[in-house]
Amino acid sequence: MNSSLPKIKGLIFYGSILVSVLLAFSHQTKTLGQASLILLTLVIFTKPLARLFPTINLFKVLLAVRRETGQAGAFAAFGHVASQVFRGVPLFDLLQFSFSGGPQSFQFWGFWTLILMAILFLTSNDISTRLLKRNWFRLHQLIHPLYIFAMIHYGLRGGYLKLILVVFVLFVLYLSRFLAARGTKFFASSPVI
Repeated sequence: MNSSLPKIKGLIFYGSILVSVLLAFSHQTKTLGQASLILLTLVIFTKPLARLFPTINLFKVLLAVRRETGQAGAFAAFGHVASQVFRGVPLFDLLQFSFSGGPQSFQFWGFWTLILMAILFLTSNDISTRLLKRNWFRLHQLIHPLYIFAMIHYGLRGGYLKLILVVFVLFVLYLSRFLAARGTKFFASSPVI
């Protein structure tokens, strides 16, 4: 597994760039947005799930490729915006549209999600980790407001049923983080007597 890890990371990184560019040029805005949210959900749930279910190796693998999964989510998010520009919507109009509806519009939350995504993406590398040291971990706590903003963007786009789903997912996420922080473990191997 460890010897194939660099190949898997490279495949995720470069494959996600290629797929995001192809989907952006073919105007797959919704697909890119959904892919970004799914990948972001994987990134944010991976650490608590690896702690809660220590015997499930899939979570350990996801933890090992967490950075690349986050970068893939960023590529999909950037493609989500680019696909609208490629459709002929000027970027300035998208920005203006994002603020015209205020916090009750899904575009407003999408804009702030994109800003936070760009900050985290630009600092998701070894150079930034070395330069920022402890501040890197503090900066990357922005993933929590980013995820909440992305979920609000998704929920407002789809009406009340999606908003209920958003609240449920956020509840499960932060419950899992709370349980993991308290040392709760599920399916942990019990000592042999």
